[in-house]
Amino acid sequence: MTAPAAALPQEALDRRRRDLADVVWEAGASLRLTIPLLFLIAAACTLGTFANPENRPMTEIRAAIGHAWYFPAYVFFGLNDLFHSWWFVLLLVLLTLNLTACTIERLPRIFQIALRPNKRLADAQLRGIQHVIRLRAAVPPANAAAEAAALLRARGFTPELLEAGEGPEAGTAFVFAEKGRYSRFGVWIVHLSLFLILGGALAGRLWGKEGSIDVPQDGGTFDFIFRKTASGTVYKEPLGFTVRVDDFRLLRYTDGSPRSYESDLSVLGPGGRTIEEKTIRVGEPLVHGGWTFYQASYQADPSRDRVKIEVTELATRKKTTAKLEKDGAVTMPGGTVFKAVNYTDRFESLGPALQIERTAADGSRTSFWVFQRYPDFDARNRGGAYGLAFDGMEPFYETGLQVARDPGYLFWLAGCVVLFLGLTIAFYTSHRRLWLRVRPDGEVVLAGAAHKNKEAFAKFFADLAAALGKAKGLRA
Repeated sequence: MTAPAAALPQEALDRRRRDLADVVWEAGASLRLTIPLLFLIAAACTLGTFANPENRPMTEIRAAIGHAWYFPAYVFFGLNDLFHSWWFVLLLVLLTLNLTACTIERLPRIFQIALRPNKRLADAQLRGIQHVIRLRAAVPPANAAAEAAALLRARGFTPELLEAGEGPEAGTAFVFAEKGRYSRFGVWIVHLSLFLILGGALAGRLWGKEGSIDVPQDGGTFDFIFRKTASGTVYKEPLGFTVRVDDFRLLRYTDGSPRSYESDLSVLGPGGRTIEEKTIRVGEPLVHGGWTFYQASYQADPSRDRVKIEVTELATRKKTTAKLEKDGAVTMPGGTVFKAVNYTDRFESLGPALQIERTAADGSRTSFWVFQRYPDFDARNRGGAYGLAFDGMEPFYETGLQVARDPGYLFWLAGCVVLFLGLTIAFYTSHRRLWLRVRPDGEVVLAGAAHKNKEAFAKFFADLAAALGKAKGLRA
């Protein structure tokens, strides 16, 4: 029956839409799209490393290159903050969609091969199998199949003995055995890991928070961080709890050059109660309340240099070490107080020296100098219950902390673990399948296939065929 004339244009339009949808789907599910996307993302990551590495605000960038011809493109592509730019997020979304389409396109076939295999060998199936050998059975099909199954079982397989039942294959015996069926899913586990990693990256880019703060080392506290917008505006982001910097240490090599640095952090709860403590170093952050605190930098405050002194109780040789700012004091158990009141880096020919004011328990005061080059000078010459040694000046530091909240952290961490699992399965396991058919006329067909490591499987198949050819119920 001929379709109504008025319906033809609609049918043509529907067909055109279907054709366009097929073209778009084939392009989206193709590896030809995956490779350019990966190249563009890699190029973007490289560019992001060199574009605005100092994280300068847009106001400074505008002042530096605002009259250059390329400034509008710089702004449009968000090169001042490339990893949060619209086009970088778009590349991640496109890669995610591409992986999704590839998975949907190919996974059903893998399910069919791995979970619903054709266990009864047919002639049409032989055309797609590389390894095939034909033998003759000297015993009934069921006995020959049982003998072959025993050989397979001895080689670590779990064979299934099947009968065809009625029809053209009536009386035919079949054996099917396989190993490593789940190795087929190694690639798809890798796909899953990429979904997790890309999902975590997108969540971090869209909803993550990152900022920094410099805190004095002697108990400085903070309950917020400083964040920057793309335009360079700085604002405070509250943490929801308070963190205290108990101390900062700069560790040096024997030649005096910096080796590493670390900070002692305490998380404070209600009433100032300490609920968590940790020493953070580069690569060893503190994680609390969804926030991660990284040791990022340090800087000295020259207005707050400190002196290091060592007080020795001469009777017991017990030593007390103190770091004092100007007019800072240390109190000994008997009530004697030593205060640093003056410093000079050149006390005539004696070098760096520190003036100390001593206040006894009865309130009397005396003043004297101690010298960095001569640590035993005070104990030998001044007399009294204590001997003081001046150990030099030490800068007062502010520790620089980088603080981030990444809601996608657990996703990409899980993705890395799953990626390792998927790669292990994909590269180190193989799906090996074996079919045996014994017909009533004595024809025996052995076929085998492996989707990876085919050279090793070819050797295994040849050895198995040779063993079957020597079996009592079978002959080559």
